Amino acid sequence: MKPKPIRKNQFKKNKKANRAQLRDRAVFAAKGFLGALGLVATSLAFIFAYDFFTQTPQFQVRQIVVTGMQRLSRLQVIEIAGLGRQANILSVNLAATRKRLLADPWVAEATVSREIPSGLRMHIREEVPLALLDMGSGDGFLINPAGEVFKRWDGSDSGALPRVQGLGHADLPVSGMPASEAFGAVMALFRLAGEKNSPLPLSGIRRIQMDREIGATVYTGENNRAVKLGFGRYREKCQALGRLMSRLGRDNRLSRYSAIDLFDVNRIVITLASVDPASSDRKEG
Repeated sequence: MKPKPIRKNQFKKNKKANRAQLRDRAVFAAKGFLGALGLVATSLAFIFAYDFFTQTPQFQVRQIVVTGMQRLSRLQVIEIAGLGRQANILSVNLAATRKRLLADPWVAEATVSREIPSGLRMHIREEVPLALLDMGSGDGFLINPAGEVFKRWDGSDSGALPRVQGLGHADLPVSGMPASEAFGAVMALFRLAGEKNSPLPLSGIRRIQMDREIGATVYTGENNRAVKLGFGRYREKCQALGRLMSRLGRDNRLSRYSAIDLFDVNRIVITLASVDPASSDRKEG
């Protein structure tokens, strides 16, 4: 007869395995607990350190340097930024402060930085108004040299800016969209006016009247003399105007003009102002 095989005690084996598994779990749980405890302790240390440094008098704001102002004052910039002498420089949110500055329509760009231990520095670049878009009925907008509307007119901040009349709200520039023909014509005239030795210098322009049928008429000088330019070929027309202005300077009879018609650059019409307001003289060139 064959001897019976010896049967292993599976219960002992399972018991040892269970003990090892329990031991591993206990070690893992202990490590997890210690890790969590260490994380809590580190977090508390950071909180206490943050509270200490953001409340200590050593880092209280004692100096705020503001640069780049043209229209706004230093105190206005500080007020817009929402800063005060009681602030702690480490508790000031630089990004949020910059956003508050940029929310003001006159601020085109801004930077905010700390100067340890007790200083803050802000530099702004203000918008430069080019013209007032007069929409009528007291409604208007200020545009910058890039042709961007940056502020609604409040009746007090246009100064001696040239006015643009005859445009509608549909002509206002929209980011990513092409400008209307009328608005594009206005900006083309302003670009030419800003060039050196322009016969229509920006400083002399009082008003640009846009008409959808006949185009642009520019009113210049103290007497609001009219230069009728129509649509298109503005550079060529300005060059012709420059030659004509040289001629007007040499001829006293033509110096009292009230209007110059440049709709057709090959047929320039000059309207002379008369002593009698009811009459006028016309001369073609």
